[in-house]
Amino acid sequence: MELLRTWVLGVTAASLVFAVAEAIMPRGTVKKVGKLTGGLILVLVLLQPLSGLDYQDLYDQVMSLPAVSLTQQTLEEQTNRALETGIEEELAAYIAEKGAELGIPCTVWVNCVPDVEGVPIPMGVEVTGPVTQAQKEALQALIAQDLGVGPEGQQYISEEAA
Repeated sequence: MELLRTWVLGVTAASLVFAVAEAIMPRGTVKKVGKLTGGLILVLVLLQPLSGLDYQDLYDQVMSLPAVSLTQQTLEEQTNRALETGIEEELAAYIAEKGAELGIPCTVWVNCVPDVEGVPIPMGVEVTGPVTQAQKEALQALIAQDLGVGPEGQQYISEEAA
């Protein structure tokens, strides 16, 4: 409250000084320059409290409010989930394409889990379609090499059983 009182007092004093100075100035160029200078000084007096603000402290206070923190946390979770879903879809399309190159018409589902840094890492792969043993072994090796998901993380479902 003291800050507001001081600011209003400063603006009032600057305005009064400016009005008196303008009244006693001679007409012409001197008066124009005086008005410009007085106006600039008045603007500086008006904006002076902004120069003393601690923006980091203000940001920390706003971010500590429960609604803002919850909203930020929710936004981060939604962003991470969208990233995870996008990666899962891209990897599934990649494996399905590689399967097609091996002659396997299949549908693929990839499960990613965020690591300690929040980066989605593929942990499981499910392939649905008619797969021979040789094709399965070739696809298992490809998935293990390209995605780092070993045979224990891979599941193959025969289309007839599905």
